Amino acid sequence: MAEKWNGVPVKYDFLPIGTRRSGQPLTSKKPLFAVAHDTGNPHTTAQTNVNYYKNTYMIDWSIVASAHIFVDDKECIVCIPVTEKAWHVLYNTPIDNQWYGADANDVAFGVEGSYFPGNIERSRKSLDNMARVLAYLCNYWGIDYKTEVPGHQDIQADKIDPGNLLEACGYSRNVKNLDKQIAKYINGVKKSAPSKKLSTKTSKKPTPSPQSVVKYKEAIEYMHSLKGQYIDFDKEFAFQCADVVVDFIYHVTGGVRFYGNAKELHTKNAMPKGWKVVKNTRDYVPPICAIPIYTEGVYRRWGHTGLVWDNSGGTKTFTILEQNFDSKANSPAKLREDDYTGLTHFIVPDFADDSVDLTEIKEVQKTQRKSKGTIKLEQKPPLNLTWSNQAYFKAVADSEGVRICRPNHNNVMVVTSEEYDPGDVFYVYEIRDGWARVYSPSNDGYVWYERLIVKDIYKTAGGKKFAKKDDKQAVAQRNILENTTGLKVNSIPPLNMKKSSKAKFRARVDYHSAALVKFRGKEWYVTNNTYRAGYDQFYIFEIKNGWCRVYSKNNNGYIWHERLRITKVY
Repeated sequence: MAEKWNGVPVKYDFLPIGTRRSGQPLTSKKPLFAVAHDTGNPHTTAQTNVNYYKNTYMIDWSIVASAHIFVDDKECIVCIPVTEKAWHVLYNTPIDNQWYGADANDVAFGVEGSYFPGNIERSRKSLDNMARVLAYLCNYWGIDYKTEVPGHQDIQADKIDPGNLLEACGYSRNVKNLDKQIAKYINGVKKSAPSKKLSTKTSKKPTPSPQSVVKYKEAIEYMHSLKGQYIDFDKEFAFQCADVVVDFIYHVTGGVRFYGNAKELHTKNAMPKGWKVVKNTRDYVPPICAIPIYTEGVYRRWGHTGLVWDNSGGTKTFTILEQNFDSKANSPAKLREDDYTGLTHFIVPDFADDSVDLTEIKEVQKTQRKSKGTIKLEQKPPLNLTWSNQAYFKAVADSEGVRICRPNHNNVMVVTSEEYDPGDVFYVYEIRDGWARVYSPSNDGYVWYERLIVKDIYKTAGGKKFAKKDDKQAVAQRNILENTTGLKVNSIPPLNMKKSSKAKFRARVDYHSAALVKFRGKEWYVTNNTYRAGYDQFYIFEIKNGWCRVYSKNNNGYIWHERLRITKVY
């Protein structure tokens, strides 16, 4: 006989150990309170949402979301034991700490209710089942439903759940309407204890939370290496302020990717372990490498951000490393003295509490981010591709056309009204668990990978096989090369040149820009070390079958000879 809680059928369908279910136990060992949610995804069932979680159990840490229990109009499904952590309330929101003395993720379980706009009867049945489940669990764990079952919207300012469920039932969005439903069943007969599965520890090794992988000194060195660079981490809207911060966080954490506009970086993303969000006050002096978040005044719409370069100005001023302060998005990361106007919060890394001798700071080389996956023409893309600051390929929508999807507050992909016809073109920069992040001239979002067909593969500097379509300039340069002996300024380098202990010539990148290529084993791979069009500080010591071995100030590798123009012969 199926387990029932106050008459609601219950089943257990646990997520795999990953990021959505880390396997980490509650710090309180048993739940101290509960948080009421709705799915944020209308017309979906409990099983639909659990299945989505199971199929995306390794989602990025910075935007990971999960819950312990889903309830709809027919059943209740437990997907994470309630004595384990789930990521259902953002860390660094202050209210849960003020009310309960701890973060909800560490001491509370989350229950999600399905809702069906336009169908009051079905929505009310879902709410009734959710109230029955909460009443049962409150009785079992000794939780006061009147004060210890807040709505998500009550303890996190930017959330609106379970208001969606309540509204679909014809009620106001006030969580008191849920309390009234729970009250009906709070004194119900508890026939038996729940299954041991509800609180059984996983036998697998828990997934550790992400944290910084560098010391304070290394973090400062990396920040210094960003000065003067054109940073476009997401390959969207040119050189934005958030690109600097996202790049920095990615490096110091070993791969944690932050998302969102500058003003929401501290609210939309889960902080790595030990990181904290600090409210800006008159007497607060931010540490070096802290991340200022501007949200007021002229920054109200999109916000602004950067990195604290120097805090010697105390509470009056500080020096910020930033891009796009002038809203032109066409300049590199540079320094500016700021007076804290419009600045409301700081994201403070864990290493900022350490001491460091600033006289020992040295330049460091940027970390390379490599991508895996096989891309083939006229076929669907691979299931996963690590983010790249260049498009991997051009794709078109299949014969059915596509709609753009975006993740809701619970990181469930929701279909939007943005439609694209068959054959419409997209440029793909990453794929996460089948969801291709696509860019078009007018939009960006996600499309399921099976709905796309690869039409053109971009491997910058990838030789003849992957070279971009010939243009008049390249053709003219090759014609000149064929009739040229030796090295000539403004010409394409030759196919081969013996290795020399001294540079034979200096070259610049053509107008396409270029990415560095390296050799591993028997295969070439494209790195994410990019150089903008016109960069002229490459020194060439040898050429192998068209591949120029280049050296720059902070790197070395290979670039296809047709992508370079000789500027000086030695």
